[in-house]
Amino acid sequence: MNDQRRDWVDRFGAMDTRALLARYRAGGLLPEAEEALLEVLADRGYAGDRLQQVVASSSMAVPPPVPEPAVVRVGSSHPELRRFNRALRWLVSPVLLVFVLMAIPIVGNFLVLGGASALGCRTGEDNVHPCHFLFWDIGNLDAAYMVDAFVVGAANPIISCFAFFAFVESFPGDVWFAAVLGLLIAREVKRTRLQQRIKGGGSN
Repeated sequence: MNDQRRDWVDRFGAMDTRALLARYRAGGLLPEAEEALLEVLADRGYAGDRLQQVVASSSMAVPPPVPEPAVVRVGSSHPELRRFNRALRWLVSPVLLVFVLMAIPIVGNFLVLGGASALGCRTGEDNVHPCHFLFWDIGNLDAAYMVDAFVVGAANPIISCFAFFAFVESFPGDVWFAAVLGLLIAREVKRTRLQQRIKGGGSN
């Protein structure tokens, strides 16, 4: 929209609807001015056949604009969506909890060391022992925690980020991500159907 057209739109936008209809009926406007006038009238609910009907009437009475149909929105707390929300919580919360705890200094140290022990890996200050978790060798990390837990633990937020991406790139992570994505899509499909059903029921 050029400056001249914008000026016309602003000018007509400040006018009363009755005056706009009368001005359009009188005619004689420049093409840009007429386009701006039609745009303002359309925003107020007068366009096409409705505009011609109002302009052609002798009384020039301004009928109320036709209200647009209300947009039906279904919130995530709807009873029929709760099972999707519950499944998402059970699927997402444990994974996020593990990586959040891993990001906390010292707490993450014990989480990694405990995980390494659960995997049957050797831990100790004497040497670095290989320990593979999701195709990621955490042996160096275990040894570093054993040598200087406080210094290395300060890097836990960064280590947790790397661990999360390693998890997502692994096969279990792919399955987890696909399950989360599938649940989100299924919930949105269900939400759309609920909106259509409520809207259809309200129009009957």
